[in-house]
Amino acid sequence: MSVTVFGKINIDTFLYVDRIHIGENHLCTKTFTDIGGKGANTAIALAKLNVPCQLVAMIGTDSVSQTVLKRLEKHGVGIDSIQSCEEQIGKTFIVVESNGRNTMFHILGANAHLTPDKIDWTFLERCKAVFVQMGIPSETAQEVIMMSKRNGKYVFVDPAGFSETIELQTLAYADTVAPNELELLRMTKETEIEKAVKKLLNVGVEEVVVKLGGKGATLYTEKMSYHVDAYDVEVVDTTGAGDAFNAAYILAKLKKMNVRDALKLAVAASALAVTKVGSSSASPTRDKLVEFLKSKGEESLAKAVLEGSL
Repeated sequence: MSVTVFGKINIDTFLYVDRIHIGENHLCTKTFTDIGGKGANTAIALAKLNVPCQLVAMIGTDSVSQTVLKRLEKHGVGIDSIQSCEEQIGKTFIVVESNGRNTMFHILGANAHLTPDKIDWTFLERCKAVFVQMGIPSETAQEVIMMSKRNGKYVFVDPAGFSETIELQTLAYADTVAPNELELLRMTKETEIEKAVKKLLNVGVEEVVVKLGGKGATLYTEKMSYHVDAYDVEVVDTTGAGDAFNAAYILAKLKKMNVRDALKLAVAASALAVTKVGSSSASPTRDKLVEFLKSKGEESLAKAVLEGSL
């Protein structure tokens, strides 16, 4: 497998409303159910881009969990490292407003049981890169990040769910940390993006990629910064855009693209994701991503996505 993904599996229930008004009743224009959780979303997004991957996660023992396993396998995600426990599968309820903005409510469920003793560390012998989301138990995330780096893997961390119990120093073992603006400021306890980024770089993170939603994304290293504007698309639902971004960026790294092309590719994938409803369902296939890049005049980047093997 090219990538081992550590993260959450959820059942996402979407409720679409015109706008949220706290304390009032709402009439939903539609509802939708999808596989979610950053682990599952990113693994599915990788598989759609033809990147071989396995998912390490926890689910329940109920029929819904079994259905999710079958769906993951159908997408091409390796499921041998997914374990079950006597707890309900994780759940997320997502309220989506008409402008695409979302508000989420989480139930950890089985995700809380992905503890270090559940990890089969032989994954380190079978992959080139490791993705970790910080929403899993903090001790597991920290141990996986450190062990992966010590074994020479490319380590990508999405800090969504970053806990105050986690030392920022843990991220010194990460090659890429990719927060959105709010997550970046919260985890560093800073009020300005530049100061927050500097704090992460100072602990030893190789590069910080800040997802800026409708403003695109900016990549920072000790020596440089590079920004890519968002593509002008019709925003339907922003859920899952960050996961599509993660997968495309990892693909670029595996293909040894330069940082500029990696960032362009990730922003393009997230642009496609916001034009569709759902979480894992919204991420683009490799062919759709290539088609989109060509439509934007990025012929050489589209060609690079198709060339070579991983």
